[in-house]
Amino acid sequence: MIKNIDLMENENAFKVLSRAQELEETGEKIINLGIGQPDLNPPKYVIEEAINALKNENHGYSNAKGMLKLRETISNEYQSLYKQNIDPDNIIVSPGAKPIIYMAISMLSEYNCEILLSNPSFPIYSSVIKYCGARPVYYDLKEENNFDFIADDIIEKITDKTKLVILNSPCNPTGSVIKTKELKKLLNFIENLPYKVYILSDEIYSKIIFNPNIPTSVLQYSNNLENLIIINGLSKSFSMTGWRIGWGIFPHCLINNAEKYAVNIFSCVNNFTQFAAISALLKDFNYTKNLKNIFNSRVSLMVKGINQINGFQCKHPSGSFYCFVNIKNTNLSSSEVQDILLEKLGIATIDGNNFGSYNGYLRISCCTSKENIKLALEKIGNYFN
Repeated sequence: MIKNIDLMENENAFKVLSRAQELEETGEKIINLGIGQPDLNPPKYVIEEAINALKNENHGYSNAKGMLKLRETISNEYQSLYKQNIDPDNIIVSPGAKPIIYMAISMLSEYNCEILLSNPSFPIYSSVIKYCGARPVYYDLKEENNFDFIADDIIEKITDKTKLVILNSPCNPTGSVIKTKELKKLLNFIENLPYKVYILSDEIYSKIIFNPNIPTSVLQYSNNLENLIIINGLSKSFSMTGWRIGWGIFPHCLINNAEKYAVNIFSCVNNFTQFAAISALLKDFNYTKNLKNIFNSRVSLMVKGINQINGFQCKHPSGSFYCFVNIKNTNLSSSEVQDILLEKLGIATIDGNNFGSYNGYLRISCCTSKENIKLALEKIGNYFN
């Protein structure tokens, strides 16, 4: 008998990271282009605020939804950016973004329902959907469209069985986005359906969009907050992956159930991280702007170099720090190329099949220095050219 846990999948990026660390322990030099973890430190004022909180603040439990001050700060950020009035009571602070993904999918899943997600996409979406007993329905992100989200490709998949549409813009693994025209078209269609379909908008990379004319949140154009769940956090935008701090914004009809999940799964997020998060959001004058510029420069370097290697082709992503590289002309599978790069050249990358049905592609993360990127490109070029 198959149990639900048997339907849950792993995230291969952590397997590759583990193998890379094993090789490093034997003395090999590994260039890690696999894990999506900024190599920069958080701002000094964030670290100092965390230390101060550890020394001086309460070490007990906090509200299961998160500290009110932090939820108010998050609310003020959305008011400032998008002129949207988000009630702090509709926000759940969580240890990273993944718990919000689980909460949203789990509470909306039911027998025979369908949840739409992109192919390719962050593997945890499909893992949780299958675990919760729903059916994943995929809409393709096409390379000829720069892997960007096209509203009609999503709309044609929506039926009365659809409970949830997942958007991730910029997308992991492609760095692609949903542009204003497509977002408006999709929102208008969903908001005028005779049945309710929710949107889960994962905006964890929203502060790493290179074109200022691209929407950074669904909230910029939505007229209906009652079918939106928004995910964000500080892992990518403030280089705080290990701090485990994220949040979800839920509609009134779901927030009480979301709070139940929080109580049952993690009780509350540790206090010093929440104080640090308040500091990050209140004092973010230059950090995220500089971070975006650094990654834009690195991505441009990677794309230019990759396109000079035999059998490798890459579109320039619109955001994030990922390049989704077409390696079909090598006449090797993506798993074979991943293994060659790691085991022979000491370069960690991620097989595209880990993000959906995408054999012939690699995800390359630019979360390393330009010097390492140049060295990796030189090694790959020497091997394949």
